[in-house]
Amino acid sequence: MNSPRLRVTILTHGILLLLVVGSAHAHIPLSPAILDDALDDIEQAQVTVNGENETAALAAAIYDLALKATGLMLLLNQEIQLHGMDQQSLLDAAVSGAAGLGIEITWSEDHQRYFYTGGAYRRYLDTMPDGLNAANSRYHLIETGFYRGNAGNREDLAARAAMESDFLRRYPEFGNAGRVAMFLAIDYRDLWRTCRSADDSECMDRYSKLNRDHLAAVSARYADDTIGKLARAQLQRFEAEITNGQ
Repeated sequence: MNSPRLRVTILTHGILLLLVVGSAHAHIPLSPAILDDALDDIEQAQVTVNGENETAALAAAIYDLALKATGLMLLLNQEIQLHGMDQQSLLDAAVSGAAGLGIEITWSEDHQRYFYTGGAYRRYLDTMPDGLNAANSRYHLIETGFYRGNAGNREDLAARAAMESDFLRRYPEFGNAGRVAMFLAIDYRDLWRTCRSADDSECMDRYSKLNRDHLAAVSARYADDTIGKLARAQLQRFEAEITNGQ
């Protein structure tokens, strides 16, 4: 069985941890009333989606639904950060209630947090692939895929790396492009590891070059930024791993 990949090496000083942003209920314990409000917002967003026929309006409604679903996920993770599993029954009710509205939110034991699987973001991209919110939608799916993906499956890794590379080509100035660049570096590294496990020297050479070139480019692009420092450190670790593995 494929298990979610652990991303320990890249989480230096928490730089690339998934962000739990503030909300209207920041630092307030999750309550049935707060949960009801969040689920009501999702339900109303679903009603709006179902009532739209014109493409642009439909896409906007779908994206709003995605944001509402993400907001619920963040609310649950805020509760976990503040109080752990003290309100397990309410957390379970939130997940169940969301599922009843077509929103899949799952718990990750490895990361000790909830993830929204992103169905509405995918639907937005299906409806308007080059729309105003396409970059944000793609980013959400990339981030979730990175943390929940499998580090040992070459096909899955290659598909994710292709998505990340395409994102950086399309949206080089996106606010979190640096994070995506580091996701790609880790995926290239993990692809190299799968090649090494298969004793596939040609594959190893391919991904070692891709990763070295990519990390060098990231280091140069973000030379004075934390991402650049992280890329240089990652390149050093990768070179050491290559040397020790030979």
